[in-house]
Amino acid sequence: MAVTGVPQLGCVIDFTNGAAFVSTSFTLDDTTKGKLGTGQLADADDSVDVGSIVLQVSVRRGRNRILDKFEAGTATVILQDATGYFDPSNVSSPYYGKLIPLRKIRIFADYNGVRYALFYGFIQSYTTHFAIGNEDFSSVTLECVDGFRLLNNVAFTTLPTAAAGDLSSARVTQLLDLATWPTSARAIDTGSSTMQADPGTANRNLLDAIQLVADKSEFGGFYINADGQAVFLSRATLESRTSQTPVVFKDDGTAIDYQGIEVLHDDVLVLNDVKVNRLGGSVQEVQDATSQGTYFVHTGVRADILVQSDSEALSQAQMLLATRKDASIRISSLSLNVFDATPSSSARVIAGLNTDIFDVIQVTKTMPGAGSLTKTLLVQGVQYDITKRSFITKLLTNEPSISGFVLNNTLTGVLDSNAGLLSY
Repeated sequence: MAVTGVPQLGCVIDFTNGAAFVSTSFTLDDTTKGKLGTGQLADADDSVDVGSIVLQVSVRRGRNRILDKFEAGTATVILQDATGYFDPSNVSSPYYGKLIPLRKIRIFADYNGVRYALFYGFIQSYTTHFAIGNEDFSSVTLECVDGFRLLNNVAFTTLPTAAAGDLSSARVTQLLDLATWPTSARAIDTGSSTMQADPGTANRNLLDAIQLVADKSEFGGFYINADGQAVFLSRATLESRTSQTPVVFKDDGTAIDYQGIEVLHDDVLVLNDVKVNRLGGSVQEVQDATSQGTYFVHTGVRADILVQSDSEALSQAQMLLATRKDASIRISSLSLNVFDATPSSSARVIAGLNTDIFDVIQVTKTMPGAGSLTKTLLVQGVQYDITKRSFITKLLTNEPSISGFVLNNTLTGVLDSNAGLLSY
């Protein structure tokens, strides 16, 4: 029985072919599905709502902070399967023959009349667990992955439409076109940097090629969001995020409260010897002797990026050095209890459902002894752990790797501060 006043978990599996979720397939002569602009072109109208039999969901999406790159989002969904309908070998199941790898799945939560997307991806595997001993039901575990898996499966050599001078956004679009990624499932910013001609290297991985352009060359971001869209954010957009009004979390009762926090002080993200070279260019190296004297040498390398000039490669190196040369006390994650029906918790619940990658938040932690720690952060990853009686959201955070000086802004308009660096 559902608990009232808390988010209601939902999950739908789509058995149709293709990357786009099909809610209504176009059907000739049908009074509803045959209307132009209503039905979607698809092989069938074939989905099932499994929300009522979901026992547990775990979602992981975002950037690996150590590797400094976005990884495939994943979800694990455990279904109660007393009927055996979700056992792929059950010939009596109404889904027999449909339970094959890479069928689409959508996970969401409904709260106060609003639907919040949590994950969109593809089922990689079905693992059946049969009732044994005291267990009174069988279950099936669905291991799921987002659209990065589809892009990672594509190898290519040439990109015929690419040319020197293409904006990074145009190059990302060309690569998505090569993968026949649905245009309706894209959110592409206008890039800030222009690219060299495509290198034409044999048997490249398409996902690696996109990340080389979007993350390394543009210094932006490319990821799959909770709605399944391929999102490209430019460097200018990420720079502007730090000047936006953040969602504020505090532990003193004056803002949105939180239930867990991780505070770290380490050298994991320190870089004090940065080397960046563009394809065919010279290595641009910048160092900070004071940082090296304090933390020893921490080298970071970005090789063969596709920007058109050594001066832009140097600017990128300088920006990395400026933001990463010093170790600081970091708030690495924040945990929110979303399974809370008290009216005063509504802002926290909405924040736990609605906050996504690259959203800006401000977190204050009262420290033992005296004083407090306040950090303005970008969300780098989102995790959900959900059962019938619990719902925890964990936001993985980091301080921005790029920021620009913004006049009259209280965060990024302060002279001589790291937050107010002049970007390139």
